[in-house]
Amino acid sequence: MMQVFRKSTQLAAVFCLGLLSAPASAADAYPSKTIKLIVGFPPGGPTDIMGRVIGRLLSKELATNVIVENNGGAGGMIAASNVSRAAPDGYTLLVAVESSNTRAAALYQSVRYDQQKGFTYIRKVAKQRNLLVVNPKLAVSNFAEFLAYLKAHPGQVNFGGTFGATSHIGGTLFDMTYDTKMSFINYSGGNQPITDTISGVVEAGFFTEATIAEHVKAGSLKAIAVTASERSPAFPELPTVEQAGGKPLDVSPWFGVAGPANMPSDIVAKIGAALDKGTSDPEFLAHLATLGATPIQGSTAESFTADVGREEAFWNKWAKDVGAPLQK
Repeated sequence: MMQVFRKSTQLAAVFCLGLLSAPASAADAYPSKTIKLIVGFPPGGPTDIMGRVIGRLLSKELATNVIVENNGGAGGMIAASNVSRAAPDGYTLLVAVESSNTRAAALYQSVRYDQQKGFTYIRKVAKQRNLLVVNPKLAVSNFAEFLAYLKAHPGQVNFGGTFGATSHIGGTLFDMTYDTKMSFINYSGGNQPITDTISGVVEAGFFTEATIAEHVKAGSLKAIAVTASERSPAFPELPTVEQAGGKPLDVSPWFGVAGPANMPSDIVAKIGAALDKGTSDPEFLAHLATLGATPIQGSTAESFTADVGREEAFWNKWAKDVGAPLQK
């Protein structure tokens, strides 16, 4: 699936002898054609939703058409691999996420790109709150009851998600933190884990607020706690895990924009400036709020690159500590 965001105005080209004599740079002409923003997951999931918000932002600030293209599969690695091999001209960009840009090498044998050296990291843009939810038929109403139920029923509670994504990592970090044992059911992506939690195929889930808010409000999912550092304005009565009496647990996924390695620095600066402007734009902030997300302001290409290196080291250690088996 793809979606095109079109520029709202046509910019007139202005020429003068003074400009003709000035030296040109790659950024002077950029963008001169449509930009592709690749999303590594199927339509309807949190990365897809956020990708379309970022696509609209880039289209507005760069005054050009942006195609958001879903290239799902392998936990986002197919898209990441394709973008890493694209021309570094700024016309093929990636919605970068933790699962494919910092955790993949710790979990998969077949990663065909270098998480650090294979990309030009431009900006972190936003992060989304996750909620711990259960099927309403599970006999728990709050965090304490949920934890007690897990202790009394080791291995009997399933949680669904996509291997390597926060829907998966949330459950494994929960088990590590509280010495519980849930069983993970793996899905390729999209809304199916949520659908199966609603139907009772699985009992619990760690999902982004944007993808489940309406289900919680409708009563088809029961929210237990916010797995982030702050409460949700959409559910002000719902405590964080820490506020509910537990240890701190923040599994908020972040979303950024990256391109292939070796992009020209002036094009990186132009895209970065567009994202910087957008992350303080009231319209963009209001849209993020409807998605259970907050902006990441102050990100730079340098800080984003450093973050990826630190997080890669963290997840490599985590995988060894939990004995996570390498997937093919």
